Amino acid sequence: MNLKIADFFVGAFSGALVAGVVSYISPPFMPMLLGGLIGMLLVIPLKIAFMPLFGAFEVMIPLGIIGMTVGMGAGMLSFTDVASNIIIASGSLTGLIVATIIHFSNKRYTAQ
Repeated sequence: MNLKIADFFVGAFSGALVAGVVSYISPPFMPMLLGGLIGMLLVIPLKIAFMPLFGAFEVMIPLGIIGMTVGMGAGMLSFTDVASNIIIASGSLTGLIVATIIHFSNKRYTAQ
């Protein structure tokens, strides 16, 4: 598949979605652990939905990392007085950064 530009949008979208859901749920007890668990559970349907469209490698690895890190970060940020739109923007930026790192590291390892 030659949809490499879509990988960045998938990363940003999934990061924003995970951050929004975790900040909305806002676990009061152990927010970092529960936020990470919620993020990892939330990306499972996204992986199943996006894999046929964008490829397994381009979806499984970034979404696994995004779900855990954004969920943990959003859980900790929702515990403080940070606005939810800032949490969602930080989740989207984190998702974009993770997708970019995975894309360029894959390009480096597969270069002949």
